[in-house]
Parts: sequence; C-alpha cells; structure tokens
Amino acid sequence: MRRTMAAGLLALGLAATAASAQSRKPRSQPAPPAQKVVPPDTVYWMTAVTQSGFGLAGTPDTRQLMRLASGRGGGVVRTLALDLGSRRLPQGRPEAAHAIPPAMRMGASLPLVTPKRDRPPPPAGPVSEPEDFERPKGRLLLFWGCGETARPGQPVVIDFTKVAEGQIPPNLFVGERVRIARPPSPDRWPTTGHWPNETREGRREIPAGASLVGAHRVTGTYIPDIAFELTQDWMAPLDLRQTRLPTGALRLDWNAVPGTTGHFAQLVGGSGSGREDLTMVYWSSSEVQTFFSALGDHVAPAEAARQVARRTLLPPAQTTCTVPKEAIVATQGGLVSVVAHGPEVNIIHPPRPEDPRIPWVQEWAVKVRFAGRAGALAGMDVAAASPSGRPKCQPSAVEDVSAGVGGALGGALGRGIGRALGRKAQPQDCEP
Repeated sequence: MRRTMAAGLLALGLAATAASAQSRKPRSQPAPPAQKVVPPDTVYWMTAVTQSGFGLAGTPDTRQLMRLASGRGGGVVRTLALDLGSRRLPQGRPEAAHAIPPAMRMGASLPLVTPKRDRPPPPAGPVSEPEDFERPKGRLLLFWGCGETARPGQPVVIDFTKVAEGQIPPNLFVGERVRIARPPSPDRWPTTGHWPNETREGRREIPAGASLVGAHRVTGTYIPDIAFELTQDWMAPLDLRQTRLPTGALRLDWNAVPGTTGHFAQLVGGSGSGREDLTMVYWSSSEVQTFFSALGDHVAPAEAARQVARRTLLPPAQTTCTVPKEAIVATQGGLVSVVAHGPEVNIIHPPRPEDPRIPWVQEWAVKVRFAGRAGALAGMDVAAASPSGRPKCQPSAVEDVSAGVGGALGGALGRGIGRALGRKAQPQDCEP
C-alpha cells in the first residue's frame, strides 16, 4: 500500500511540475496587423538607354539605321523617355515640366506634354475584308540558343497562310513568361505628360557628355511637387563585334558593362523579294523557345534574375553568343541586336512608416530604369568601322525584303521591320 501511495504522490508531483512548466512558456503573440498601403495617384517614369549602332527594341529606329547606311555610322547615342501619369484632372489646360540638373546640358527644364485625346471610335459593326485583300503568304523560321549549329527540332516553321486561317502552331509562346511593367500611358491614366514630344524643346537630342546625376524636380497643374536626387547615370555603351566562323555561324561578342543584370541577343532577317517566296528568320539567345520576345524590352532587376535562372536571359558575366549557321544561311540579310538590362531606381514619397498601424499613404512614386543596347546589320562590324568613319561593307548585308516582311507580319511590328530591312545599302554607303 505504501508503494501505491508513493506512486500516486509521484504522479501528482510530475503533473504539477508539467503544469508549472507549461505556465512558464511564453504565450504566442498575435501577428502584427498588415500595414495598409495606399498606392500613389501620381507616378513618374524615366527610361535612360545607351544605344550603340541602331536599335531593334520593338520597332526598329529607322533614323539611326539610315544614319548607318548613309555612311555616318550609328555611333553611340543616349536616349531618355519621360512618362508622367496622374489620376488627377487639371483645372484648365494640363501643364507639367521636369527641372533637370545642369549636368544634362539641356537648359533648365524639359516640357511634359499631355497628348490630345483621340475621338471615340465609331460604333462596332460587321467587319468585312476589302476587295483587294490578299492573305499573307510565306513562312517564318524560329531558332533559339547560342551555338554554331541549331538544336534538334529547329527551326520551328510557321506558315503565314495557315496562321491567317487560324491554325496557330502549338506551344508557339511556350517560353514567354516575362513580367514587363509599362510606363504611364493615356489609355491607363486620366492625365499624362511625356517627353520627347512635338514641341521644339521636346525634339532635342541628348548632347554628348550629358549626365543625369543631380537634383530633379517635376511640377505641374495636375500633380504634387516631385523632388528627388539621382546618383545613377546612363550605362556605358555596348561594343558589339561580329565574327564569321568557318562553319558559317556568326559569333557575337560584346564588352561587360557595369550594372548589367542580364543579356539578350536576337536576329531578325529574311530572304525572298515578295509575298510568294518570303522566308523570315527569327533567332534569340534564349535557351527556351521564344517568338519576338519581350525579353528585349525593359526587364526589371528582380525579373532579370528570374529569367537568368530560367536560362532565357544570358548571365551578366556572359559576353559572347553564336548565331547558328542554319539561321545565317536562311537569311540574306537582317538586323542583330544585344540588350544589356540594367539597374532601376525606385523612390516613393513619403517613406514607409515604421509603425505598421499607420497606413502608408503614398503621394508619388518615381521609377528610373536603365539599359544598354547595340544593333547592327548582320555581318557588319559597326565597331570596326574604317578610319574614314564609314562602316565596312559586307556582301548582301540587307536585301530588299521589306514588302514581304511587312505584309506577312502586318501591324506596327511588320511595318517597322519592313521599313528597317527595306533600306538597301548603296555602293556609296560604305567602303569596299
């Protein structure tokens, strides 16, 4: 009986000890309330690009292409796009301006012009094809990946006639998983202001030696005052070199630019002189199949890191890539380009309150994004121009395939590529 009583007392003691220990454990604290965030009603984007040669971002820059073809060379230019968006409506005429630092060497300020609203579209009605409508013909060959020879399963052939009939090839956009942010535009913001524009000050080119570093201030009749400092400047220029390899492939080499978050190279070309025998060629440096990829657009640093991991963007340290010989053989002429995606500066006013119980009511936000680009005729080494400043000739650098390319693709992309490819190199344009 004594053993039974001792066992009972021991059990009671252990239970009491456990209860005491449980009472001493810290109680879990409730999760802090999520801070309420009110987005700004005014945003301002600055897009600064360092361009070598001529561009192939979206629609080719035909002005730079003509400068190259006329013997003046593409050179290195710095471009700037300013896009202001506000949910406020102005009292009277909308006006805004960006006061720039003296280091930009462009005066005191740049006007941000509000575009005129287009008239509303006519009521929707039955759509009929015009009598002279001709369905597109020809084909598009898709290549991707760096290497002297094309990968197995390439090229993917897209028949324009079948596409016009609604027969879209399966998995055409299998590699397109790119997050692209768009600057303020009139279709998404009640009031906007932009530079460049059609005013005299809105058509100025960025002078050589201009710098973005310094104090900036944006004011207007429909926005709060926006003041910020920049220490980041335009990226250094890309120096694109091209080398014809014995196999017929085209090796691309470029320099490493500080601040680069990822690279992307592409080739757009074609052969044939009309709609019947048109063959268009598209190649990209992605290890994943792409089709006129958004990877050549502005990609934010976090997204660039994700795309480098997916092997759709080349790593920042990689400065060479080879266009397969099959893609070069298939095109009689084309445009090659390399993009160095760069850093971003994001400023939000006022700063986030440290106390999560205080809502973060954002008044305005500024995004400044940077990129470096280089473009050239495929096979023409712009960087290795002759001492006279004229680019050295390459046979069949560009053939007149503009009508076929533009007609087959249609839309702004087709017109832009068609115009760019349609400018034949004249004998006086370059040295033999």
